[in-house]
Amino acid sequence: MALSPLDKKSAPTTTTPPTPTLPHRLFQPDRRREPEMWSSQGRDESTTSVRHPVRPILDEEDLLPPEARARAERRMDRIAFYKIEALLILLTGLAYAYRLEGRAFQIVLTMVAIGLPIYEALGERWRRPFVAWLTVVALGWVFGPVAAALVVGLTLGLIGICLAPIPWAVRAGIVAGVGVGLMALRNQPGLPVPAVFWPVAGSFLMFRMVIYLYELKHAKKPESFLDAVNYFLLPPNACFIHFPVVDYRTMQRTWLMGGLRETQREGLRMIFRGMIHLLGYRIIYHELLIAPGDVEDPATLARFLVCNYLLYLRVSGQFHIACGIIHLFGWRLPETHHNYLLANSFTDYWRRINIYWKDFMVRVFFNPTVFRLKRWPQPLALAAATVVVFLATWLLHAYQSFWLRGSWGFSTTDGLFWGILGVLVLINVQIDARRTRAGRRFRPLKATEGRSASVWRRAGALATHSLQVAATFTTIAVLWSLWSSPGVGEWLEMMGRGLGLTIGSGRGG
Repeated sequence: MALSPLDKKSAPTTTTPPTPTLPHRLFQPDRRREPEMWSSQGRDESTTSVRHPVRPILDEEDLLPPEARARAERRMDRIAFYKIEALLILLTGLAYAYRLEGRAFQIVLTMVAIGLPIYEALGERWRRPFVAWLTVVALGWVFGPVAAALVVGLTLGLIGICLAPIPWAVRAGIVAGVGVGLMALRNQPGLPVPAVFWPVAGSFLMFRMVIYLYELKHAKKPESFLDAVNYFLLPPNACFIHFPVVDYRTMQRTWLMGGLRETQREGLRMIFRGMIHLLGYRIIYHELLIAPGDVEDPATLARFLVCNYLLYLRVSGQFHIACGIIHLFGWRLPETHHNYLLANSFTDYWRRINIYWKDFMVRVFFNPTVFRLKRWPQPLALAAATVVVFLATWLLHAYQSFWLRGSWGFSTTDGLFWGILGVLVLINVQIDARRTRAGRRFRPLKATEGRSASVWRRAGALATHSLQVAATFTTIAVLWSLWSSPGVGEWLEMMGRGLGLTIGSGRGG
């Protein structure tokens, strides 16, 4: 029975309590405040139905006030640093447990582990001066205060000469004169200078001073004294005399690039990779390597060639660790080696092994030579530049040997190694340039070819690549055995015994 309007007015009404707004609906977009989003995405022009709008995904941190969000970010940053410091302490413990690289490396790694929290507590203005101060302390601890004072004083003095307000040619001439004078005093007896001063000073200055002067010549604005101090006074240089040729401009450009925490994580990975290389070197040197006199057949010859070449793991390990320590203080330098055992050609090998040296040669010798010979035909210009690079590499390695060991290190085997390797790289450079000019590319898969044809092509490419890698590795291993041999006669005698050939046992080099 229907109620009359009077009855409806007098009938008791039941009121339902308002439904509380759910927490996840509090931050939904308001249609009245954002009409453009709802008009363009929420309503279909052809119908009257309303679509669901695309709501932005909000994180919990986005819902916090700015002050709380900043506190949360600082807390997460501190936690990330604590993890990095813990891993660094663990790697330092591994260095002590396995006695890696002796006392100097352990001291430097300990100082880095202690100094990194101090570096973290300092403001950005004082962090780079602290790194230089840490290097000075490490030098004094490892080599003694006298040698440290002489090395630091010489370095600061040369930096002052380089930054003096006089023509660049005059500055370069003064630095060259100082270098020649020190070379004349290098092996003089009776000097009141610690013997360790010479290799340490050479490690700091012999190559990086060349790069620094080159950059000053081409600089578009005045360079900072602090940048120069940080470039020359690097903490790992206190334990690794054989040091990578760090590029000044790259180091300056990569300061705090990509975030400090990610740079430090990459540094830890590089340190760990370097330790693996050093442990591999130790196993090869003490357990697998045989003396050249023990080569008697092809099996022992192959064992000697492979193990003798893999001794380079010590150099790559030291370089990885040195750059990893630099990463911990904010400089995100590129890697020093890139899978050099997997090179498939000699130019690829040159690009993968000791990348810093390759960049140094390209910048200082290869590019200027090609630019000066730009009127020549391209093959001749590339050939001339390659010859200049390998001639400079041979001479500069002898120059490095003079500063680190006191002798120039010129030998027939050394010249043959760099000469043969240079010819092989020169041939590869010409082949690569010809392919580039011809525009050759991998042949694309035709539409008529089936899946099996694609599989066979990939298998063939993989087999070809594997053969190229094996051939490059074998050639470099043979050349490496020649380089490390005391003379050509001894090397030929060893190769003859290993291959079952009768070769005269002449001595000398």
